[in-house]
Amino acid sequence: MFRTLFAWVILLISTVILGTVAIFLSLFDSSGNLPHLVARLWGRIQLAATGTTVEVKGLENIDPRKSYILVSNHQSNIDIFAFLGYLPIQFRWIAKAELFRAPFMGWAMSRIGYIPIERESPKKAYRSMLLAAERVKNGVSVIIFPEGTRSLNGNLQPFKKGLFLIALKSQAPILPITILGTGKIMRKGDWRAYPGNARIIIDPPIETAGIPIEKEGELSARVRHILMKNLSQA
Repeated sequence: MFRTLFAWVILLISTVILGTVAIFLSLFDSSGNLPHLVARLWGRIQLAATGTTVEVKGLENIDPRKSYILVSNHQSNIDIFAFLGYLPIQFRWIAKAELFRAPFMGWAMSRIGYIPIERESPKKAYRSMLLAAERVKNGVSVIIFPEGTRSLNGNLQPFKKGLFLIALKSQAPILPITILGTGKIMRKGDWRAYPGNARIIIDPPIETAGIPIEKEGELSARVRHILMKNLSQA
């Protein structure tokens, strides 16, 4: 209980302070790259506060000169901190629009260039996909959770349709990422945090150049197979 209360206090304080810093830096850096470095620090602080250690496998599969569609399973809110803290590239989130209305955190997300998605509106969601594809074409990686929400039991949920259009529209490679262990650190629906170890597995990129839109389902199934294989061996 003490660990959880400590983590929440640190989250509140660091969000206000670092969110303000990120917003300030965004006034001088329209790319969002400097504010993203602040977000990386924010992620590492939250991991330390919850007693979370992170192990990363497959960093050699990332070329920092390229932009990717990062596709990951989603087990916990801790996933966000782990990716921010330990993925050594610039990237932007596609996140539910409600988060952008949160004080400090939401303001910073908007200034950094994260992309809101209105999941209840197919038309608005499609526009978000096109915006994300344009960001990738301009050299910024984007991360998506194709399940759409966190898993209750760690099992991979069905993928939402349409998300892989980002890859096919941008023709950028997909980088499959599997995260394990975070569901035990902070479970969905539980505000308590437990110390633990998270593992991030980065698989080789999947090229999408030349793949037609009609093949979205096959591309989704291929990525899903990779994530399920990693999860089954955990």
